[in-house]
Amino acid sequence: MGHAEDMILFAEVAETGSFTQAGMRLRLPKSTVSQRISGLEARLGLRLLNRSTRAVTLTAAGLVYLDHCRRLRTEAEAADRAMCDLKDQPEGTIRITCAEVTATHFLPGFLAPFTAAYPGIAVDILATNRPVDLIAERVDFAFRVGDVVGQELIQTRLAQIRRSLVAAKDCPLEGPRGLAGLRCLVLVAQPEWTLTRDGTTHRLRPRAAAQSDSMGFLLQAAVQGLGVALLPTYVCRPYLATGQLHEILPGWQIPPSPLSLVMPNARHRSAAQHAFHAHARSFDYSGISQNAPAD
Repeated sequence: MGHAEDMILFAEVAETGSFTQAGMRLRLPKSTVSQRISGLEARLGLRLLNRSTRAVTLTAAGLVYLDHCRRLRTEAEAADRAMCDLKDQPEGTIRITCAEVTATHFLPGFLAPFTAAYPGIAVDILATNRPVDLIAERVDFAFRVGDVVGQELIQTRLAQIRRSLVAAKDCPLEGPRGLAGLRCLVLVAQPEWTLTRDGTTHRLRPRAAAQSDSMGFLLQAAVQGLGVALLPTYVCRPYLATGQLHEILPGWQIPPSPLSLVMPNARHRSAAQHAFHAHARSFDYSGISQNAPAD
């Protein structure tokens, strides 16, 4: 059985390219990971990994062996899920990824009723603004804002998120062209702003006084008076209520951003995964939506 466990460990090292990262995933010290992989290579009589100070890469033998190790891991996980499904209540861990602003301002309220209903299910949150390969990083679900492209994924549209232009000081403007004279805070993934009113559409690429991939940074920068930011309205709502932020061009509408739940197209899903998906489909998104939740 120890040999099978080492095969699963090898798959983690190969996919992460790091003894340290593999150890973090499996909660093992780096030294233990290194020793077990060395022992595996000794038993096989083949070198599976090329080691350097910068990276760990696969040898030709390691590439062949990885395919078998992945199949073993998949079957082991399927066996665990099958046993969990025999229990009265779903159990296990669900790995979720989303942007840091979604994790901070949306996910706690979303998860509260789910974890109360399913106390046997733990959640592992990967809050990051970088692109995440759901398959390679073994993520069960991802919350994504905007269009979802790439990979073989199953996508469920959840809501349309209302957005607002906000700033620390009220800036009365006659129209969107007035934004050209203001300092703007721009999300790297959304360099173009679109505003509509009475059938008129105005598109602009604001000159960025500051730009970032972090919406949390843009929010706090706007609160501190660094400029005008285009942000989800629900994220700004507490600051609008206290007067720390003001809505700019309130008579103009900004197209909402779709919120989707995406997941790898896996054959077998655990009871815990089914429960989470059902919760996502039935959750009340009115607090963040432009309109009623989408089907």
